Amino acid sequence: MKLIKDKKFLQNIAHYIDLTNTLGGGVSQPQLRIDKLKKGLVLRVTLPGIDLSQCQVLLDKNQLTLMALHQSELNPAMQIPLFQHQVTLPPFVDFGQVTVVHEDHELQVRVPYLPQGPRLLEIEQR
Repeated sequence: MKLIKDKKFLQNIAHYIDLTNTLGGGVSQPQLRIDKLKKGLVLRVTLPGIDLSQCQVLLDKNQLTLMALHQSELNPAMQIPLFQHQVTLPPFVDFGQVTVVHEDHELQVRVPYLPQGPRLLEIEQR
């Protein structure tokens, strides 16, 4: 049996094994709840064991992506997803007013609806 003598390789593989083991069995899964209100939606994500600095919320057209990434201490370029969830938002959402708040260990994405009813549009003169 040959022994591996490269200490850097052993450190990297040990960190990877430890990280994989932790991710596989030691992390609680986030819970997503969507509350539908008269004025809009509130997406509530509880994040047990996940630091706020690991979270990202991306809005691309009507696709809202919630994710948390683990950054390796040994290799900062390596990011491992802890969770990812996509929500397709309805067309009557005011996309310019979507906000994200962290409150009581919960990430809240507040998605307001557009005002209902007729709107008076301005006529531009050119």
